[in-house]
Amino acid sequence: MKNNKSTHVGMRVCKKCKTYIHENSLYDYCNKCYGKVEEIFEKIRIYLKEYPGATAYEMQERLGIPAHVINNFVKDGRLEEIPNEYLNVECMRCKCLLLSAHHKYCPACEVEIHKELENAKQYYMSKCNEGDAKGKMRFKIHERNK
Repeated sequence: MKNNKSTHVGMRVCKKCKTYIHENSLYDYCNKCYGKVEEIFEKIRIYLKEYPGATAYEMQERLGIPAHVINNFVKDGRLEEIPNEYLNVECMRCKCLLLSAHHKYCPACEVEIHKELENAKQYYMSKCNEGDAKGKMRFKIHERNK
């Protein structure tokens, strides 16, 4: 019985897609997978520039990158873990745990707030466009309760 390794002398396997790459390759990935990994790392790098000290959980919520992928960058030495003293920060709206001092609201509440602001904006824009008082001021007539 032949050993499969002997048929691929001078080759090793891509960590992600398991295709063969040259054993002297600088990276543990094929060119296609390496591009994807670098694209993910670039998103993390940009986020950390804007929010230094962010946690893996925070980046998972904000960027949609699984925490285990972020932790793999830590294991590979591309990211460094630092102590985070802001571990008990609550969302100002729903009081869920944020694990970050960079944001005041959790992602779900941020989406709701943006929707509410858009609805209010649309409502006031439609009220502003009604009638003939565009851009002009006038007194609003109030009825008194009798």
